Amino acid sequence: MPQAEYLNLIFLKDYLWLNNQRLLHFIDNKYSCRCRLKPDNAVIPQASRKALNALKSVVVLTSFLILGLLIWQSFSASKIHQSYQASLMDSVTERILSEYQEYFSQLRLEIDLFQQKQLNELENLDKLGSKASSKDYMQVLNALRSNIDDTRLFALIDNDGVGSLKHITGDFLPDCEIEIASTIKSGSQERLFLHRNKNNIHFDLLQPLSTADGEGHFIFVAFEPKVLTSLLDKFQLPHQQLFLMRSDHKGEIELTTEHDNSKYSSMILKDEDLASFNFIKIIPNTRWQLAIRLDPQYSSNLYQQGLLKALGIWLILTLMIYAFYRGQKLRFINHLQVKKALVYIDNHDKLTGLSNRAHFDRKLSEHVRDNRQENKGVALHIDIDKFQVINNSFGYAIGDKFLNVASMELKNFLPENTIVSRLGNDEFAILLPTLAFNDAKGFAHEIRVLFQKIQIQELKKENNITVSVGVVRLDSSIFDAAQVFLSLGQAVRLAKEKGRNRVQIYQSDDKQLVLHANEMEVLHDITQALKDNRFILYRQKIKSLTNEKHAHFEVLVRMMSKQGRLIPPNDFIPAAEKYNQVKQIDYWVIENTFKLMLLDHDDDETIYSINLSGLTIADRDIYDHVIMLFAKYKISPQRICFEVTETTAISHLKSALHFMNQMREFGCSFSLDDFGSGLSSFSYLQQLPVNIIKIDGMFVRDMDTNEVNRIFVENIKRTATAMKKKVVAEFVENAEIEKMLIEIGVDYGQGFYIHKPEPWS
Repeated sequence: MPQAEYLNLIFLKDYLWLNNQRLLHFIDNKYSCRCRLKPDNAVIPQASRKALNALKSVVVLTSFLILGLLIWQSFSASKIHQSYQASLMDSVTERILSEYQEYFSQLRLEIDLFQQKQLNELENLDKLGSKASSKDYMQVLNALRSNIDDTRLFALIDNDGVGSLKHITGDFLPDCEIEIASTIKSGSQERLFLHRNKNNIHFDLLQPLSTADGEGHFIFVAFEPKVLTSLLDKFQLPHQQLFLMRSDHKGEIELTTEHDNSKYSSMILKDEDLASFNFIKIIPNTRWQLAIRLDPQYSSNLYQQGLLKALGIWLILTLMIYAFYRGQKLRFINHLQVKKALVYIDNHDKLTGLSNRAHFDRKLSEHVRDNRQENKGVALHIDIDKFQVINNSFGYAIGDKFLNVASMELKNFLPENTIVSRLGNDEFAILLPTLAFNDAKGFAHEIRVLFQKIQIQELKKENNITVSVGVVRLDSSIFDAAQVFLSLGQAVRLAKEKGRNRVQIYQSDDKQLVLHANEMEVLHDITQALKDNRFILYRQKIKSLTNEKHAHFEVLVRMMSKQGRLIPPNDFIPAAEKYNQVKQIDYWVIENTFKLMLLDHDDDETIYSINLSGLTIADRDIYDHVIMLFAKYKISPQRICFEVTETTAISHLKSALHFMNQMREFGCSFSLDDFGSGLSSFSYLQQLPVNIIKIDGMFVRDMDTNEVNRIFVENIKRTATAMKKKVVAEFVENAEIEKMLIEIGVDYGQGFYIHKPEPWS
């Protein structure tokens, strides 16, 4: 439901008792919510019911006592209404703050994207500086205006805060110079505000210049504040005035919804005016604060209306008191029913009236949290087989009708304490909090048969509907709702693979589900190990076979279980890669490698190789993160070699090339691991900027007995020599293999014969 519409409903609560039928008819049509509004005492809260009973007894009192009570009630109602306004203003300020921050973030993103599109043009302008022509500048400015709305102009700023194009754009305003200096000093723009002159008003965004030679330079873009003004107008409610004011200049107004903005271009509010504001909140990363105040006449009008109403009721005595009593009662009931309708809309599917996914997720999370150790409850996932055929053959209206009928049948069939939800187009989820697991399979089959029996007039009898049902036991192995959804999805997929129209228990001996359950357990272990810092670094020596002096080690990671058992990487890295957790492990390995390098007493030229996964290379933040770690730990980049497997590099070729080129420029080297395992090794080798090739161990481990593998190693060495790259042979298992590698001319050897991995501490 749109936020503005919800706010309007709450704000107009005093209007509901006069127009309840029309409003509720609107809600009924728009949200498919069938609410019965009858004056039922059961729906009135205890406090309100007591107030109504007290009001009823006033009928027997004297007219002066009646007047006093009505005046008190009028005053109280005004206070309650003001309390509602206060909560409403708090909500409005939060929403505007969110919209402003989202708008600024979007603008910065669009500026960065524009820089990528116009990289060459910006680089040319930056290099030309004061020699740049207006034509070159206007070409880029026009492109910027066509890409980003409300753009006024842009400028390029050097490390000293001077605009290199000021012969075209003119000098900066004094306010702009202050903002530029602040941004250069802090490294980021944290004090945004509006700038004014006689002709216009604007705000500036400064972003780092993305050109190759633009380190320390900024691109300065000025924008019209139309969106800032429109957001204030958008969220202004009746009887409210919104102000955008400077937080560093007391009382200075930037924008307002009260009058024409030009009137406030230099207006400073007095202290008594500032004291009249009901809400003032700071906008982060700006020099602004958002302020809201009620119309000064609003409260007095409320009090006057209340007094007039009290006098009118006093004059017509008991008859009007009784009418007021009845009106109050209906008003309470209608207001409560509207609130219930809105809560219902937020938590239920519009088409079927069942719980929506968000509501089901909350209930499931609560159950998992509260009953994890009790092994109570079962979750089901129902997926209608080939439901798209109905939509395509008979139309979506018929498909929606079937879903409605199925939802009613399902709800009537299930026990009262069941939570049933429509997850998506043709998917349902059920939480049975007390069902025994031994009964789950039979119960799921009953639901499967129930769907088969559902018939609607528009569908032919031969169009039998079947479903695939996944079942998950909510026992101690379940640690959150996300795991339940993953497990249910896996069970349903397996049911469909087995032919559909069947029930699949997740906690079964099926190989796929056992594998998935093990992966979920490993995933949980990884999450906890990262929190508890239970990863351990090992290192294995890479020996020079050509008497090179510098030591070289490969960094290896192990995970320690809670019981103190050492877990090898093959037992957790595949699951981490599959479920996108390997990036956190890689980040941990890089940082802890740097820490240990500082503590290590090896010579300062010892090189360490760190393995990176494809997901880490594809992460657009990896470069900035690694550069930050180099700066933090003062590690020489020449001492770090990043290892990328051949299959990873080929699968993420574009991102791999981008990251590798950036890090090579910084000073790091790269090693291509498992070379020879792919089908296109040599064709890709020329594209990858690697310094070292690591021959896949499958070709090395038996080269002393396998002539073909020996020839393959020789060919790789010749190719690498021609391309001026070093070669590492993995899996050196005996002295004979090492001797053969030396004869071939391989540069380095690695394996258990040379050095077994050892803890690095």
